[in-house]
Amino acid sequence: MKRKTLRFFDKFHFFSLGTCFLCSLMLVSCSGEHGNWTAAQQEDRYIYGVWQSATAKKAEQLMLEVSENIKRSSGMDGESSETDQILQTTVSPEFLLPSNGELLGWVQSRAPSTYHGKTLYRDRATSPDLYYAYGFERQAEVEYETPRFGSKPLILLEIFDMGTPENAFGIYNFHTYPQMKFEWVGAKALLSGGYLRFSKGKYFVQIEGYEFATGIREGMIALAKAIAAQIKDLPPEPQMLTLLPTDKKIHGSTKLFRSNWALRQIYSTLPVNVPQLTGTAFGVSALYKNKTDSINWMDAQIVFIVRFPDTATAEAAYTHYRDAVYALMKGTTGFEKRTDGAILINEPSVSIEPK
Repeated sequence: MKRKTLRFFDKFHFFSLGTCFLCSLMLVSCSGEHGNWTAAQQEDRYIYGVWQSATAKKAEQLMLEVSENIKRSSGMDGESSETDQILQTTVSPEFLLPSNGELLGWVQSRAPSTYHGKTLYRDRATSPDLYYAYGFERQAEVEYETPRFGSKPLILLEIFDMGTPENAFGIYNFHTYPQMKFEWVGAKALLSGGYLRFSKGKYFVQIEGYEFATGIREGMIALAKAIAAQIKDLPPEPQMLTLLPTDKKIHGSTKLFRSNWALRQIYSTLPVNVPQLTGTAFGVSALYKNKTDSINWMDAQIVFIVRFPDTATAEAAYTHYRDAVYALMKGTTGFEKRTDGAILINEPSVSIEPK
């Protein structure tokens, strides 16, 4: 098979530069102090916080907005809205592969193949870890060719059944980055580095062009539109994203994650201690401008929100998280335990380079 090795840490994903640091903060007005502030607090079944804020005041403003959003959404974003959505399209991904005659000039160059369970990519030098981290269930793939370009495999189409719309949306957003180029195919598709990617319903679709040419790019878009038309679900937008602040959010920086492994792939310089995601925990994050007129991603602060199945689980996770922070910071100059249960730390400044 002529397939190129999948690079889910490709050069266009250098946004995943690890822009975080250590623990947390809460609502404290230290607006005159500049540094590298991190913050966290627990409320109901959520742990939320800010990493890499220039001032405590900026972190405070973001934390307040998240807190208000959580209060407003109470009872509106339960598990049923995220994990029990009614799917309109539930067929196995192999039945969504466009067959010969559906696309003008493009035909399958070989019979489709499938993976399921723990068999994904066992026959090639491609890591499946990212897909497993987002709930992978089944994949179907096939290559396409056209006489116009010499009847050789030129496009690889992969369709992944990720189990839920939020899992599919999460792995799609793993690849997105600020100032990216989109193509509307029935959902918002990302065109980057020879790949076209989008999610719709519980499916994540990845199309790779083996060569750069206008005709191949047009074929990739035609494939994407044909697949999206078969998936009757609306383009995904998990309700938990509405808990993130909107002001100064950097477009294209939103991320979703279900594991600490995935979180550390998104941000490579996370703090030593972060909330531990277990079971059905689900997190979202985004970059925010530290300076109003700044467009430098390196100067961004990060807001994260993690939702646990219930308040008791969130409280236990936060207590474990906070105790680990206290243990690490014991004896540090200026560090004090807060009576409101929040964590406030001014991290040492660290130079971050793109991956």
